[in-house]
Amino acid sequence: MGKTHIKQKLILSAAAGMILIPGSALDVSAAGKTDEQPFIQAAGIESVLEKCYETEVKDNINLYLVPTEEGEYLNMAFSDTVDYTYIRSAPDENSDWVGKLYQDSAAQVLEYLDGWTKIRSGSAEGYVPADSLITGEAAAEHAAEYEDHTVTVTAYSLNVRDGQGTDAGILTQIGLGETYEVTGEPVDGWYPVKVGDTDGWVSGSYVTEETSYSYGETKEEEKARLVEEAGQVNEPETVEVNNAGSSTAGQAVIDYACQFIGNPYVWGGTSLTDGADCSGFVQSVYAHFGISLPRTTYEMVNSGYAVSYEEALPGDLILYDGHVGLYMGDGTIVNAMNEAEGIGICSATYTNIIAVRRVI
Repeated sequence: MGKTHIKQKLILSAAAGMILIPGSALDVSAAGKTDEQPFIQAAGIESVLEKCYETEVKDNINLYLVPTEEGEYLNMAFSDTVDYTYIRSAPDENSDWVGKLYQDSAAQVLEYLDGWTKIRSGSAEGYVPADSLITGEAAAEHAAEYEDHTVTVTAYSLNVRDGQGTDAGILTQIGLGETYEVTGEPVDGWYPVKVGDTDGWVSGSYVTEETSYSYGETKEEEKARLVEEAGQVNEPETVEVNNAGSSTAGQAVIDYACQFIGNPYVWGGTSLTDGADCSGFVQSVYAHFGISLPRTTYEMVNSGYAVSYEEALPGDLILYDGHVGLYMGDGTIVNAMNEAEGIGICSATYTNIIAVRRVI
């Protein structure tokens, strides 16, 4: 099952140690609350041991402590289920379900009961069967399997290369603020990433790395997500090209693109309203119609199929050395021009044309 549900960042704080006593509950203080998934900070180890002896569980300390590099945490658990398990309103299989804990989810343990565990995972809080969770030392051993590692670009434009080092070949480029999955361990300050179908490497000097966990979701959140996903499937517009090759589809692309004339040019941007560069503009316009194009002009030159400039129709990609625009007809293109002029219209032959590509 894909990780389509709620994902939040785990905040770890250094601490000496803590213990959660079976059958008891711990609350997070209001002062420590944030929008992130809360994890209870540990108390001093002396108080932990004292509490353990008082409750006669001194022989079971290792069962409940989950060590991490930042300290020792008892209340972190991971799902041990196929697909998902229901989070219920009461410790009873016949009680209403209030959420789902997915197979790749992390959770905060609130209370241990006989055969049930009360948890909080994301916004979902309730009871799951105890055997559907990995806790204690086992949770520490398996924690890395549940981690999601991503990097976010901090440069306006960053090369994705086919190896570590600036001497490696350039596969594609990614832009400021974009986030990508890290697919393995970094090597000499370079991170392996996946950009669409492309596997490559990026320099750690121009990205920030984050580790996160996936969490469950409430019944309401699941319903809202499914509605949104269904809408995204139905959103792309369908267009037709007639047998003569003239394209009402291409004209629809141009009509849509021209709505954004006057909006800003932003290097590395892909927003039609807040700013895009030339390839980001073309990519985002076609994305509205359900057509996926590469991110850079270097890749767009291979998109679709080639036609001559004399055969160009509205919607065709007109490619130059380091630039791209959408052919409007009558010898003009609409394009993200530069910072001074933003998105606008200019002559299609303002400089040498490298290629004309038809993608619809």
